[in-house]
Amino acid sequence: MGSEDFTIVCPCCQAKLTIDRSTGALLAHEKPPEGPARSFEQAVSEEKKRRQEAEDRFAQSVREHENRKEILEKKFREAFKKAEKDDSPPPRPFDYD
Repeated sequence: MGSEDFTIVCPCCQAKLTIDRSTGALLAHEKPPEGPARSFEQAVSEEKKRRQEAEDRFAQSVREHENRKEILEKKFREAFKKAEKDDSPPPRPFDYD
């Protein structure tokens, strides 16, 4: 492999990918190292934990969505107050060219 190649390690599975810099083509793939075998009970407990975390994230997003209207209204009022205090003219789009 030449100096035009680089190696990336997958953050999910730790597999190593060798990529050609100029073409972007995948040149080589090394499987991730296999860890120790898990027991059925460990797999079940990990799955329960993963599901609970997903439920918690979903509940948080529902709470944020319920309060979204209030938050947007407060942001609008603050921006409106700021605009009333500022006497400078608004920016003109033609000035950015």
